[in-house]
Amino acid sequence: MSASLIALSSGLVLSTTGYAQTRGPAEEPLVQLPTVNVTGGGNRDSLLPRGGQLPRPETIQTQITQSATVVERAEIEQTSPTGLLDILATVPGISVARAGGIGGQIYLRGFSSNNFRSPLYVDGNRFRGRNTLQLNYFAPGEIERVEVIRGPASLLYGSEALTGLVNIVTRTPRGDPGGPFRMTGGGVSSGFGSAAKSLTTDGWVEGAGGGFDFLGSLNGRWGNDYETPLGKAPNSDYRSLGGSFKLGYTPVAGHRFELSARRYTEVDGRAGGVGGAPGAPYVNVRQSPNEVTMGRFSYTGEFDGLFKKVEASIYANYYDTQLKTINNTINARGITTRRVESTSQVIGPLVIGGRVVGTIPWSFGLGEGKTLVGADAFKEDRPGSKGWSATSNFNATTAALTSRVVANRAKNGPDTTQTNAGVFMLHEWTPVQQLTLSAGARYDWFRTTSGLELVPASVLPAFIGNNETTSSAPTGSAGAVLRVLPNVDLLANVGTSFRQPTNSELYAFSATTIPNPSLKPEKGVTVEGGVRFHTGAAELKVTAFKSNYQNFLQSTAVRFNGLSGFTQSQNIGKAEVRGVEVEGRWQATDTINLFGTLAYLRGDNETTNQPLPFLAPWRGRVGVQYAAPDASYSVMAVVDWAARKTRIVPAQEFETAAYAIPKI
Repeated sequence: MSASLIALSSGLVLSTTGYAQTRGPAEEPLVQLPTVNVTGGGNRDSLLPRGGQLPRPETIQTQITQSATVVERAEIEQTSPTGLLDILATVPGISVARAGGIGGQIYLRGFSSNNFRSPLYVDGNRFRGRNTLQLNYFAPGEIERVEVIRGPASLLYGSEALTGLVNIVTRTPRGDPGGPFRMTGGGVSSGFGSAAKSLTTDGWVEGAGGGFDFLGSLNGRWGNDYETPLGKAPNSDYRSLGGSFKLGYTPVAGHRFELSARRYTEVDGRAGGVGGAPGAPYVNVRQSPNEVTMGRFSYTGEFDGLFKKVEASIYANYYDTQLKTINNTINARGITTRRVESTSQVIGPLVIGGRVVGTIPWSFGLGEGKTLVGADAFKEDRPGSKGWSATSNFNATTAALTSRVVANRAKNGPDTTQTNAGVFMLHEWTPVQQLTLSAGARYDWFRTTSGLELVPASVLPAFIGNNETTSSAPTGSAGAVLRVLPNVDLLANVGTSFRQPTNSELYAFSATTIPNPSLKPEKGVTVEGGVRFHTGAAELKVTAFKSNYQNFLQSTAVRFNGLSGFTQSQNIGKAEVRGVEVEGRWQATDTINLFGTLAYLRGDNETTNQPLPFLAPWRGRVGVQYAAPDASYSVMAVVDWAARKTRIVPAQEFETAAYAIPKI
């Protein structure tokens, strides 16, 4: 359980300036220390009732028939999360696999973000480059809301959106840019967590006027090793520092340009999970440091012509990570007989991309509709990594050092690139008030290249003439919403999805691994249906789905040049996932709100006839919020629970007991 340094249940903000004004429709209270007198012209959203309606995505485009969950800023403030994983753990259909204090991956409808099957977006743009570490990079203080699409999203977002996607919406300047320039807000908020003696802090300042607005923020997170019921989790500590700046310009009403820059750096460990198992004392893996630099320029405009709205953006992201690993060989007497200390510098990639979407409203005498027309593209330049190591051997009885071999810094892989361009169109038509139809299609083109330097002679013949490949993939989706009663909607959708193999997958190699540039995209088909009940004070949505996937990559033993002992990735895997997702809210009284989620998930690897790993069969959340009538404070209590898990893959996971975790 987290306890705030500043009474997070009431959402108060410690101000470092003489004001702490609006960051939303309502103003934040000003807290004067030490008297803690609250002044100002309004209340923070986190102190208000949650309301009876489930919010919809605002930043990313979605089909009206798609399942989506939005975690708003007020909920983030109420729950005091340490990182993005804590926020996503509340979403139905998502399971979390932690690797450390702030690191880990998510499983969205059965598949891991580590395997490029549930991508991450930031402000509507692809955030690609660190699939294992991408969820580490964002502190809760800089997030306005998190939007999650559950189910295939390749129609609008292309490759990798097999099971859905996560979009982080970062905080933006608030205030009227049309008036004279003035400072419109600022402050510092902090939180404390007891499990790792962790501290989070976020400071910001913003202003608007003269056609411009700006927001600058700085955030930090620090945590020791986590304390668990079994004791301390070694190597789960972390520390991070991030900062961002946004500058907006509104020349006339309805048109806005925005330039943003962001920098983040962290040092943290992996207590387990991907790349960190089995953990201390046998394996110690740390990102030291792990950094990302981001830049973005965007435009949003509203028009009276053919296009009602146009949204466009270009972005550049650069990653740099030093991965430090210690592997210990320990004998039965507990003596370390061999230690390998290695550092891998993962340089880049540099990813440059962009996206443009236009909205066309239309009507031809039978109802009304709209069409989205868009295109997106990116190019990823990934230099070969560099590495160095030191191997020490020790006496098995005395633990005395017997030898030490050092391998100097050297490049250990070729440079690779991947380029993608996609175009899409989505139509939504409401011929009568009771019915909305949705249909769309997309086409993607890919080009992937690999250099030949540093390729082992044993596999070089497989590269020559094959180190450049192109491919394409069409996708589509169709659905309908039928409003059978004023308060009841039926929803149905069928959609295809795909995942283009990455440059590292197409050209993966070692002395015994053969690349496969002819790999085809992984493909999926999902059918889902649901019902939505809604009134002014409550909303309940139930969705059932079934997804079938083919062409999944799987490592297979092959012969090469007449010799055995080689492996190669091939498109031979098949899987099926089915489940039910429920979420709802009820504003029972002016001060009491009830809310909850429920998810059932079952997945099978149809190639190996085994369950898909790391799927929680039943899990959910129930909660109640009390908001004081004068909005002076808010108290929320929740219980996160999961049923016992017995369908496992023994080589990868253990059975787990049922649990329930109360939080206030």
